[in-house]
Amino acid sequence: MGLVMNMYEVIIDILEKKGPVSFHTICEEMNERNWTSKSGKENPVQVSQVKSVVTRKKDLFSVTGDIVSIREEKELQSLTAMIGRFPGPSFKVEVDFVHQRFYMFEWRNASLMQKDREEKTIYIGNVEQFKKEVIRLKIWNWERDYQPEALVLDGISWSVILKTKGKLYESEGLHTFPENWHKFCRAISQLIGMPFK
Repeated sequence: MGLVMNMYEVIIDILEKKGPVSFHTICEEMNERNWTSKSGKENPVQVSQVKSVVTRKKDLFSVTGDIVSIREEKELQSLTAMIGRFPGPSFKVEVDFVHQRFYMFEWRNASLMQKDREEKTIYIGNVEQFKKEVIRLKIWNWERDYQPEALVLDGISWSVILKTKGKLYESEGLHTFPENWHKFCRAISQLIGMPFK
């Protein structure tokens, strides 16, 4: 599989490709993929292990009878992130998780009239890897608004809109950020092939 993934990430990957399936099907698929845990163990995955992970990650998974699915409010569809400095430059990244592509926009000199749209057709980053990072960062837990205690006349303004199958999560701020903001910016930078900060 290349990168070593957490078991819950493999389960998400299986559910995204196959749709809602039974614990037994997830277990079989993981064993067919020869999934190896981060500890390097290659023992066959047991149904009890899959059930344990799904139970621990109730915020991600829904279970009806024996069928496991991704919760609609955590099934990522798209993400839009904007970051701007006064007087500039400003960036906007739109990620389409469904079609596995992204777009990047850049504004210079704080003039919206000079908006340049550039569609990235070159394979730069990995949308699938970025998606896993968004899930790890739990962006849906970010507050709605991040504002400094003191008056700020310039600085960095930002916004993030995460659309899932069942919910829209929006966060924005001015010179104040969520705790894991730097990890989020690093993940976007890896995706687009240039600094996003």
